[in-house]
Amino acid sequence: MAQTKIDGSKSIIFDPAQYEGVKKYLGELYSKTRAKVVLFADMAGQIICERGDTAEMNTTVLSALAAGDFAATAEIAKLVGEGDRFKLHFHEGETKNIYLTNVGNQFFLIIIFDATVALGMVRVYTKKAVESILGIIAEAEKNVGTAAEDMIDDDFGRLLAEELDGAFRD
Repeated sequence: MAQTKIDGSKSIIFDPAQYEGVKKYLGELYSKTRAKVVLFADMAGQIICERGDTAEMNTTVLSALAAGDFAATAEIAKLVGEGDRFKLHFHEGETKNIYLTNVGNQFFLIIIFDATVALGMVRVYTKKAVESILGIIAEAEKNVGTAAEDMIDDDFGRLLAEELDGAFRD
């Protein structure tokens, strides 16, 4: 489901079946690329799903930094006439590489893998995973009118808190 924000953008909310679908595709990507870690996050850096050994890694900070990377390179893309953004980022290390790619306009994937793994293989399987996840996102966006109506309005919580505060003051 998607919810429209004040700025006009939509916030996608996955139902349980859609979330499980995203997890399934992350699992396939994780195993086929022999990745160490695969993260799926929104452009604000909030992690939605992750696969792999993340015990020794602060994935929250990693995801936030990757979101910043996307924001910074989006400005670079505009400066060089590449449009809104570059669709992928690759960081090569001595022992590990990081592959970042957009999943639509609101999400991204982070794939961390050993330097011994072929980048071409990671690109091919990532492209397939992105296409599959985009299908789930499209499905979630279709339910905007039905599911969003069932959600509590953002202002409702604030108004309720004010009323409760007023009731206890009297």
